[in-house]
Amino acid sequence: MTDSQRTPEAPLKFEDPSESFTVVWETVKNTHVPERLLSRVGAQDEFWSFVPIPIGQLSTPILAAVFGTATTAVTGGVAAVAMLVPLLVPSLRRIEIK
Repeated sequence: MTDSQRTPEAPLKFEDPSESFTVVWETVKNTHVPERLLSRVGAQDEFWSFVPIPIGQLSTPILAAVFGTATTAVTGGVAAVAMLVPLLVPSLRRIEIK
């Protein structure tokens, strides 16, 4: 894509879903977590959000060499879908903001 093809709204098309999640997460966190614990919860959130990235980047080639590329890819896909399981819990889908 050349610079003449880039538009100011192009990044919004790709970032909208993640930004929507961020707004919801921050609202729920600030509404349901006691103020005295916000810093600790925020630190844990950041830590557990970013630690898996280098672990996955370092372990994927090793796992692919040992188990095969297809098995590693399918297992990663299953793990990604498993992260959506909390959406099946009705109380998590209907969090009330007071």
